[in-house]
Amino acid sequence: MITEIEIEGVGTYRLPNMWQEARIRRIANKDNRAIAPYAFGIGMTLQQFKALPIETQQEVRKAYLALTSPANHPKPVNNVQRQSSDKASR
Repeated sequence: MITEIEIEGVGTYRLPNMWQEARIRRIANKDNRAIAPYAFGIGMTLQQFKALPIETQQEVRKAYLALTSPANHPKPVNNVQRQSSDKASR
């Protein structure tokens, strides 16, 4: 499972932690709330993120999508062992 992605010229993107998620939920402006996971994950303020070139903002968005995609999260392993048919028939 990938937990961080290096973005050239900007830094390392990591998903926001629980404190950052709580802060994101309190942002009143919907547009700012939508970009906050990208900005906070790269370690920037909203204003710093908005000042980035559009191409760089898109790279951060791609990193977010890669980290949150279902393909990045392995399926849980079922630890329950099944009885063989020989034992079940006794």
